[in-house]
Amino acid sequence: MESILTRPAAPCCRQAVLALRMLPSGVRHKATSARTRRALRIGPHGSFISPDGSPADRATRPTADHIIYNPPASAASVLHTPFKFLPTNDPRRRANLASELFSVSHPASASPLRPSPASAAPTPTSSTTETSQAPPDPTATSTGISPESFPALDKRNGEPLYKPQHHLTKEDIEEMRRLRTEDPVTNSVLTLAKRFKCSKLFVLMVCQAPRGHKEKIDAQLTATKERWGPRRRAAREERAARLGLLFNGQL
Repeated sequence: MESILTRPAAPCCRQAVLALRMLPSGVRHKATSARTRRALRIGPHGSFISPDGSPADRATRPTADHIIYNPPASAASVLHTPFKFLPTNDPRRRANLASELFSVSHPASASPLRPSPASAAPTPTSSTTETSQAPPDPTATSTGISPESFPALDKRNGEPLYKPQHHLTKEDIEEMRRLRTEDPVTNSVLTLAKRFKCSKLFVLMVCQAPRGHKEKIDAQLTATKERWGPRRRAAREERAARLGLLFNGQL
C-alpha cells in the first residue's frame, strides 16, 4: 500500500510495457544494418583459413600440402576470349561466332572453327594418296581454314541484315531539312528517322541542326562533364582509349 502511494505511476508504466510487448509492432527484429551484417557474416571456407590461426583451425587443417579445389562459377568459353589475347592471324577475329554457332542454318557441329567428326574423318572411299597430292590452298590460314568458309559479317542466314530502300525523293529531303531547321528539339534525328522510315545516319547526312542548337547541346555536355568526379572522369577516358585501340585493331 505504501509503495503504491509513493510510486503511483509505476503500475501504469508496467502495464503499458506489457501491452506493447504483446503487439506485433513491439516485437524486435534485425531491422538495423549492424544486426543484419552480424547475421549475414559467414566464416571463410576451411581451405582459406591461414595455418597461423587459432588452435582449432590448425587442428582441422591438414599439415601436408594439398590442392585447394575452388573451381570457377562456369567454364571458360571461346566466345568470351578478348581480342587482346588472340593472335593477329587468328580466324576468330574475323568469324562471327555468335551467328555461326547459334543460327539455324549453321549448326554448331558444322562450325568452321570446330568441324564435325564426320567431315573431319576421311571416308572409306577416299584414298590417302589423293589427299596427300592435293595442292595446298594459298589463301588458307595457319589453321588450315579457308577465308571463304568464314561466315559473312553483314549477313544472317544468307540474307543481309539491312536492305536499303531508296524510297525518299528530293521533296522529302527538303521537307526533312525544313522540319529540322524550324524545331530541332521536337524534330530530333530519331523522330525524323521514324517519320521518313530511314536510318539515323541518313538523317545526319542530309540535314543539320542550327548552330544555336549545337551550341546549346555542347554547353549542356560541358556542364555535365564538370560535375564528374575523378573516378568517372578516369573511367570515361579509359573507355575512349579502348575505343581507339579497337578501331586500330590493337584490342
